[in-house]
Amino acid sequence: MFESRSFWIAQGAGIIAFHMAAIAVMAITGQWFAHPLGMLWLIILVIHVLEIGVAFLALKDKDVPPMTLIAKTLVFGFIWWIPRRMGVYQS
Repeated sequence: MFESRSFWIAQGAGIIAFHMAAIAVMAITGQWFAHPLGMLWLIILVIHVLEIGVAFLALKDKDVPPMTLIAKTLVFGFIWWIPRRMGVYQS
């Protein structure tokens, strides 16, 4: 299962949908981080920021440009850099 490219792509699509839903709900309600979904989104973003160092260590031998690594880790978190390290996909 973890070697399946479609598994990781589905995870990526799910996190993108979550980001979009959280931003939409917070924009509509006007409660940016008071709304439960907004608070969950903030927690996930903090976790993704904390993952950046681990991602650099995990992908140090994969020649990933630093800005690519930072951007994709902020958006996708470990569901991007773990399969990249495993060789499931190359970018």
